[in-house]
Amino acid sequence: MAETVLGFDGVSKRFGGIHALSALSFEVRAGEILGVIGPNGAGKSVMINVASGVYAADEGRIVHRGRDITRLNAHQRGRAGIARTFQNIRLFKRMTVLENVLVADKTHTVRPFGSLLSFGRRREEIAAALAELDRMRLADKADQLAGTLAYGDARRLEIARALAGKPSVLFLDEPAAGMNERETEELLADIRACRSRLDAIVVVEHDMALLRVLSDRLVAMNYGQLLAEGTPDIVLAHPEVVSAYLGTQDG
Repeated sequence: MAETVLGFDGVSKRFGGIHALSALSFEVRAGEILGVIGPNGAGKSVMINVASGVYAADEGRIVHRGRDITRLNAHQRGRAGIARTFQNIRLFKRMTVLENVLVADKTHTVRPFGSLLSFGRRREEIAAALAELDRMRLADKADQLAGTLAYGDARRLEIARALAGKPSVLFLDEPAAGMNERETEELLADIRACRSRLDAIVVVEHDMALLRVLSDRLVAMNYGQLLAEGTPDIVLAHPEVVSAYLGTQDG
């Protein structure tokens, strides 16, 4: 069995009387693309927010490569190697495509003044950002305002920005939402191309066809709990997963 890169160990999160996550436990393994599925309200986005430090867990532990990161805040987890995109695209729309990637460079958070005074380093940062854009087929749009991008390009820019921080684990929150068939096929190729640069990728998605061909394993959630995990074929045929999505038929 591959090494565990990130582990949820009995993680719970409550909002008043609502149990968004209830003793959730699963692992993300080295080298894999892990798909996460579940009906609306299953707690998938809350799971990403807890993993990335947007929300603090009420109970349980989150362990990244043997280090307990449960009490780290969002920017500390970003420095530790946890990156994510958002279900609703979040770009700096009045900044250029290149500038959106440059803001993700960790040098500015660790040594903000030193990085500004180093012209050589600045050239290196720009070259690295352009390389990220080239990998996502956005280099020709580097000087374009992010707010003018087509939907699919905006999705790819958000991924390029996340990768610019050199994370070890990348969470993608419904990356194919709103995409047409051609854009989805291109996204599939882009995610596959990224996997060699990361320890693991976690994809939350409602597009089952995409996850079936993309994921090495699936985790199914419902009501904030683990419902099933395993290969895509096994999980998608699991009776409780089918029931959670389609309901049960009487008679």
